[in-house]
Amino acid sequence: MDLSRRLFIALPALGASVATFAQSARAQAQTIKLATTAVNDLDTYWLEQFKKNLEAASGGKVLANVYPASQLGSGSTMAEGLAMGTIEAAINASGVYETLEPRFAILSMPGLFNSMSEGARLLAKPEVRKIMEPIGRDKGVQTLTLLAHSPVGIVTRKPIQTLADFKGMKIRVPGSPLLVEQLKQVGAAPIAMSLGEVLPAFQNGTIDGVYAGTTIFTALKYYDIAKNMTLLPSTFIIILGLVNSDFVQGLGPMQSIVADAAHKADVDGAAWGETDVDNAKGLWEKNGGKVYSLSDEEAKKYLDIVIPVGLKALTPAAQADYQALRAIALQNHG
Repeated sequence: MDLSRRLFIALPALGASVATFAQSARAQAQTIKLATTAVNDLDTYWLEQFKKNLEAASGGKVLANVYPASQLGSGSTMAEGLAMGTIEAAINASGVYETLEPRFAILSMPGLFNSMSEGARLLAKPEVRKIMEPIGRDKGVQTLTLLAHSPVGIVTRKPIQTLADFKGMKIRVPGSPLLVEQLKQVGAAPIAMSLGEVLPAFQNGTIDGVYAGTTIFTALKYYDIAKNMTLLPSTFIIILGLVNSDFVQGLGPMQSIVADAAHKADVDGAAWGETDVDNAKGLWEKNGGKVYSLSDEEAKKYLDIVIPVGLKALTPAAQADYQALRAIALQNHG
């Protein structure tokens, strides 16, 4: 057989082999969905860092698309998607996941830390991650990250400086039964309301105040409606990142890259979040806003009221989780 005949036979076979190899390489690359309800926030910043770290560590075998601003549905829809595996990972305020796993409500409880930096140290502790590790496993999810997002404040036209000032105030809260009951106990009249409904309700006087993370108030220019922000004692929004357990297991020997990518994103995210809170406070004050804190005596009274109320609302398993978490937190204060 002459050379040209051999090449005529071999070249198509070689081409088929190259095509098969390319198809195999493409098949090995897995594209995953990363989601959040937030936009231009710590949640989205963290997801972008996680995506970058994960893609680099996997050598391109795992590719990620970030879907902010509820592009993949509401918080409850994301929680369902995580459990089913249609969304591989998501990060949101921890309360979003309480319908999926009531034990996550421990992260909505006050009394764990007093500053963003203290929160970053606490939530990164291995002992804390060990408490969180089994929560949600039977629902098909596991904890990917915990981050302090922002202090919680209440913006009102009339300043809140003592517990007596809460009396009768119609205050918007997220749809958390725990928060509703806590504010009732200090004399307020809490109203569960989605964030999208808040601005018109605040403007027309349907509500007297708004409960939210402090960065929300400047992002949505609440200083144009009211100038008084009262920080609630030892109360912070904690964002919780969850990942689908089957996705992690399916990575086989590469499982460790998920935790490593998350850890690197945590370090960058904690610093970014603290700066974001400081910038938001500066912008609030620049626009004529005032920031109040309860006195030490009033703050103690507040926590002595709301923590027992919150504990009663938790499941027995969550009560044990919170007590273990708070014991670590008390050591962390020092």
